[in-house]
Amino acid sequence: MSAEAWVFRRGALGTDFTTSVISFSGNAGRQNYLDNYSGGTFQITIKNQANEAANFTRGLEVRIVFSSGVDIAWGTVIGVTYTDYPGNVGMSTATITCQDELTRAGKFTLQDFAGYSQQSTTNQAERSNEAFTGLKTPEVSRVGTGSSTAQEVTLYNGTILNRLNLLNNTERGALLAQSGGILFLARSRMLDYNYVNLHRTTSSTTSIAYTQLRRINALDNFRNQVSVSYSDASGNALAPVFGNNTTSQTTNGIAGFSFESADFSSTQATGLASWISYTQGDPTTLRFEVDFDDATANNQAIYNFIANIRSFYLFASVLTWRVPGAGSDTTTNVVFEGFSFSGVPGKTSYTFYFSPAFFYDVFILNSTTSGILDTSRLG
Repeated sequence: MSAEAWVFRRGALGTDFTTSVISFSGNAGRQNYLDNYSGGTFQITIKNQANEAANFTRGLEVRIVFSSGVDIAWGTVIGVTYTDYPGNVGMSTATITCQDELTRAGKFTLQDFAGYSQQSTTNQAERSNEAFTGLKTPEVSRVGTGSSTAQEVTLYNGTILNRLNLLNNTERGALLAQSGGILFLARSRMLDYNYVNLHRTTSSTTSIAYTQLRRINALDNFRNQVSVSYSDASGNALAPVFGNNTTSQTTNGIAGFSFESADFSSTQATGLASWISYTQGDPTTLRFEVDFDDATANNQAIYNFIANIRSFYLFASVLTWRVPGAGSDTTTNVVFEGFSFSGVPGKTSYTFYFSPAFFYDVFILNSTTSGILDTSRLG
């Protein structure tokens, strides 16, 4: 296998500083289906013998790019940590920390903003853009049309990221930071399948052979009594609504969970609460953390996998694993939630976080995976 030959660029002109890089690491997305998005960051450690770090001013655009041209990370500089060798005779370094667009959206606070009218979740998210706010905010673009309606806000006071999280809590889709903006994926787009899969042994251009797999059940994914809080257009809190998976409660006891949404009606909010109580109501349900690296896996497969997520929004994939001691493999349809990465010359390591696909499995007519009547909630 061959390690990726990363290219590191800074500034609007894309000045190459690859030869100065010692190591890098970062994260994007989230780990868990029920988590809010907090945004991602990445760090690049460079040689700083001649004060090269002076080139990295706050707000400067920085990219980590596959040699084939797709970004694994894009962000803007928020700070530099210097490690100076005493006497200026050894190896001095600087670590550049950058934020992605979701993190940046959390730093824009809207004051008495009247632009959030009642409409689909994805359409309302686009009202966060400069054309409506007048601020140089990260531009939000929708992928698909939201399947839920968001409540109007007469005057909104809060961060853009907080509103996007409320909208996504309502929609149950995903937020994806991109170069210069944010994508809001409707839940109907969450089961578009990546042609690259993950396998415990098979390595090819369409299969990533992983080095370690962690299966995690229960914990914060097990919820069978769910309450959803929401507000009217004036921001007044309305009485919360509830969803109860009584079958799970009888068998496993009560596991409660409360969250806030942007739902516009009690009917819609109640449906959401019920949906969560049933999709999260089995304590044996597994989520997955998958480790792999380009020293052992097929690097083309890794590139294809990440490019398909970033460029074509193919979040769903197939994970093949084996229970210890079993004689055959288990295959699970999963959905990407987020990932972390770190690299040094000769090796890049990744950890990807996945939820089971049925967390997102709404019925979609004519779909080969989501149009089958005896699956998920329809079963």
